[in-house]
Amino acid sequence: MHGYFDYNASSLLRPEAAEALRAWIDGGGGNPSSMHVLGRRARIALEDARRDVAALADGAVSRDVVFTSGATESNNTVLRAFAAANPLAPIVISRVEHHSVIATAEDLERQGQPVVRLDVRPDSSIDFSPLAALTESGGAFLVCLGLANGETGAILDVDALVRACPPHAFVHLDAAQAAGRLPIRFDDRIDALSMSGHKFGAPPGIGALFISERLRRVLRPLLTGGPQEWSLRAGTPNVPGIAAMGAAARAALETRASDGDRLRTLRERIWSRLASAMPDILRITPESGLPNTLTIAVGDLAADTLIAALDLAGFCVSAGSACAAGSTEPSHVMRALGLDSRWHGGVLRLSSGWKTRSEDADALTDAIVAVVARAREAA
Repeated sequence: MHGYFDYNASSLLRPEAAEALRAWIDGGGGNPSSMHVLGRRARIALEDARRDVAALADGAVSRDVVFTSGATESNNTVLRAFAAANPLAPIVISRVEHHSVIATAEDLERQGQPVVRLDVRPDSSIDFSPLAALTESGGAFLVCLGLANGETGAILDVDALVRACPPHAFVHLDAAQAAGRLPIRFDDRIDALSMSGHKFGAPPGIGALFISERLRRVLRPLLTGGPQEWSLRAGTPNVPGIAAMGAAARAALETRASDGDRLRTLRERIWSRLASAMPDILRITPESGLPNTLTIAVGDLAADTLIAALDLAGFCVSAGSACAAGSTEPSHVMRALGLDSRWHGGVLRLSSGWKTRSEDADALTDAIVAVVARAREAA
């Protein structure tokens, strides 16, 4: 679909992933815990994919990867496991995290877990200064932050975060939006990474959790009842999904650099054309942000109206704000950025991907200009 600009919600399925699914179906299946030929086939597919997914993070090896249903499960596993092992230790998040981090931290906080919330600056960078007090305390704590923000496209300064964290701090990065799009480090200062396969071209429902050896020593799995995934995630693995995720990981890694350059060029082309045609517009995504993401705000208009009109014109985009019918309440991310209220309702997130071409970007730009013009005439 060439009018698809919602890759941050879910990538279009890559042909390599679709082929892996077809191959699994045609092969008849099998349980990787079984000793017979189909079981062995399943085990090989599982471990081949584990190697391919591990390659998405520099420094990672196959044993670091535990397959999950997605980043939401991975985030929950790390946060809840840390809290169970360290009930009085602080958990540090920011005010712009994915809801799977924010809601889980809130739940743990209601149970007595200390939670520290980092503010975000107007340029979308995160203020690490509260970490100094935690460092001075000398006790263990967990920092859980998104490597790339799915709403603004802002990229976390990992080097600055690591400098702000003492060696006894655990660092967990939600890499759902970064996987397959950015270089990712998994070294002795990073203890966990969360990924969702559908963000880079695999089907929904499959993801990964990268876990350091020292975090494994305190990890308590959410799912128990079997030895799968080194007893860290019980249950028969989703082998077809895992095989598809491995295929998507290979494809994403092969084209990551070239796609990054190409999509960044398209992003800047879209912005330049929109800014010249629509003076009452605000750019939210920093130039250093995800190359595929452009989040904008159109003054004094409602995103749901614009999205519906663009949908009718054949384009799929998302709102950057959670707009209920008849209201323009900003998302938690937009509130944290401190945007003026006139921008709250008209936030649009345009996210491209592996199938996006220059002609698609130009057509989207023309459609937005036309839709906004009609909305302003009707206002």
